[in-house]
Amino acid sequence: MPSLLKDRVAIITGAGRGIGKAIAVAFAREGARLFLAARTESELRDTVSACEGTNGSAHAVVTDVSKWDEVENLAITAIQRAGQQ
Repeated sequence: MPSLLKDRVAIITGAGRGIGKAIAVAFAREGARLFLAARTESELRDTVSACEGTNGSAHAVVTDVSKWDEVENLAITAIQRAGQQ
């Protein structure tokens, strides 16, 4: 059965650890194209590494969701990069 997430684009906040990281890995296994957000770059790198070798792709964007300009950057990055793949 084909995955419903294959080639879908998703932004996941809190992706550095816990539930956010688990969701990111699960979505990547299903073929989603991910833009992962968290405040800590090293945690995001770990999540991107966990997504490697799956059916999807993952891009890290360090983001503090309490800061509008960083959220805006996350959205713009996702829109621009998703359109290029």
